[in-house]
Amino acid sequence: MVYTMSSKRRNLKQQLDTMSSQHGDPATRQRICDSALRLISKQGGAGVTLAKVARIARVSRQALYLHFADRADLFVALVRYADERRGLANAIQRIEQAPSGILALREMAAMQARMNPTIWPLARLIDSVRRQDEAAERCWQDRLASRLQGCRSIVARLKKENSLEPSLHEAVATDLLWTLTSLRTWEDLVLLRGWTARQYKDRLSELLLRMLVRADARREQGTRHVSVDKIRHDADQ
Repeated sequence: MVYTMSSKRRNLKQQLDTMSSQHGDPATRQRICDSALRLISKQGGAGVTLAKVARIARVSRQALYLHFADRADLFVALVRYADERRGLANAIQRIEQAPSGILALREMAAMQARMNPTIWPLARLIDSVRRQDEAAERCWQDRLASRLQGCRSIVARLKKENSLEPSLHEAVATDLLWTLTSLRTWEDLVLLRGWTARQYKDRLSELLLRMLVRADARREQGTRHVSVDKIRHDADQ
């Protein structure tokens, strides 16, 4: 009797999920995305199938396909969902509102160190399917272009503030910043070479400053940091 009642409840649950997804039920869509992210975080993307996602999300395969056309469609949606969950918009705002271009560089390095561990499994999965799927490729290229534009804005600010290394053209400085802050560079240094998040942030910040910023601007910024640290230290006493 217990088995019969539980089976009925499961059937009813699947029917409700299927019906709600036809109307674009946000709760069902979110549950699917949450389940997919958990699987990807646990397995690193390997072997994550729609059947597994549906089972973990407690929805029917029909309900899942009503929300997402195919595996690639789900992955593209997951990128946006993951960005929202990890607060990417707020992190970008912190970079844009930094008091100077130099501090924006530091903030960008800190953002990469803080957020890359959570996005890496999903990014690796998108990278694995994008060459066979046009939608995934568009998503990938859109993210690359967006990050390039962010790097271009920081370099333009350094130029405007007369802090950019004079020997560097703005386009070259942008390419260097874009490459050094890439997910692949983080993967090589943190996952393969064993750098800690703190080491990555500090060393990357120092490298970016030495490469992209005028020496006198670096010295002036360093003096400001010492002054701020001293004020904070005195206030704590």
